[in-house]
Amino acid sequence: MKIQKIRNIFPNLQVSRYNLAAWQKHNSDSVYLIGREVEKASEHGEPDKGILKLFEVGADGEVVQERTIWVPMYEGINLEDPRALELENENLVIGLTAVLSDKMGRPIPFPAVAKINSHHTWEKELPPILIVSTFGPGKNMTPVDNTTYFFRPDSTDYNHKILVFSVHGQTPEKIGDIVFPTDLTWAKWRIGTTMPPIWLNDKEALFIIHGITIEKIDGVDKYIYSIGRAKLSRTEDGFSIEVAPEPILVPNTFVDNMGKALIEELHPDIRRVVYSCGGIIKKGTAGVLTLYVNVGDRTTFEVEFSMDELKEGLF
Repeated sequence: MKIQKIRNIFPNLQVSRYNLAAWQKHNSDSVYLIGREVEKASEHGEPDKGILKLFEVGADGEVVQERTIWVPMYEGINLEDPRALELENENLVIGLTAVLSDKMGRPIPFPAVAKINSHHTWEKELPPILIVSTFGPGKNMTPVDNTTYFFRPDSTDYNHKILVFSVHGQTPEKIGDIVFPTDLTWAKWRIGTTMPPIWLNDKEALFIIHGITIEKIDGVDKYIYSIGRAKLSRTEDGFSIEVAPEPILVPNTFVDNMGKALIEELHPDIRRVVYSCGGIIKKGTAGVLTLYVNVGDRTTFEVEFSMDELKEGLF
């Protein structure tokens, strides 16, 4: 898969900024991003604690403003990995992972959602969030439309499935599961979502996904993340999926000519990461998808792909 453009948004920073949701206002050429800012890696088994920030990136690619929109007020709660869906009226639905501590102090992730009534009324902080505990712990909370969501329950039964549910009022209702193939070399251990699906018509969407496999490197088992592509289809009773066999991004995409990683991993002893929570088709670039790619849990690269190439073999 040919990359048309690749650029580090946050070069030369001493903090980590990654897993950014993305959208673009109708009356602006700027791109807006919400993502995590983490000062240092947490201990093994603990989530990397940080804050959520809002960034505005101008048409020239420079960050023109930033502000903190969420800071943990209490020990034992963290918000991670926002995924933003812009609705027709410029309202936003943001899927999040809320990491809560149980009675033993162990971190437990739950899907959560925040709704922003319009860009104009959102001034300084993230609105109140709704934590969805109906289906148990899980991650990868991804809005599909105003009432439909995907997430991956925190269970080995869902290593290659995601749960689909709807929320009408305050009552979550399961619609079904989406079952992924288990024989992908880049997603042998687990598979999940990234950004919301890109609907090409009423029933078919380009769906960017992530996969994880476990590889032994220098005698140590490490989690290797990759990003792939799929065709998502609406059916009478839910959704179905068709996944392209090869990934579009792997950790070795982000190495120099000598094979050295461009970015040092935040957890080099545990994993090699490429991940994404956001992507958009910018104004005036109908044939290009811009993905905001987390590299190493350290920084975010803007990576451009041809939509025609992403659809090839799937549509």
